[in-house]
Amino acid sequence: MTTKNKRREVRLTSQDEDLLVEAAGLAGVSVSEFLLSKAIQDAEELVERHRNIDLDSDSYKRFLATLDQASSAPAELVMQLKKSRLLKHSD
Repeated sequence: MTTKNKRREVRLTSQDEDLLVEAAGLAGVSVSEFLLSKAIQDAEELVERHRNIDLDSDSYKRFLATLDQASSAPAELVMQLKKSRLLKHSD
């Protein structure tokens, strides 16, 4: 298990604090665990959406054709994009 040695503070209203305490209690975890799990989940989803390009089959083919035709795109870049896991091809 990785040691947690970083700290982050937040300001919140009394109502927000009460709600978080109640929700964490219902979940059976501490407020810190509750906040961290929700924040990490949201962060992972947001980063995933921004790191990946999902294209249907026709769009994928058009995208690759455009890359192949672009005179300014270095061949190495095109090859890396085709191999990259960041460019997902979904049929």
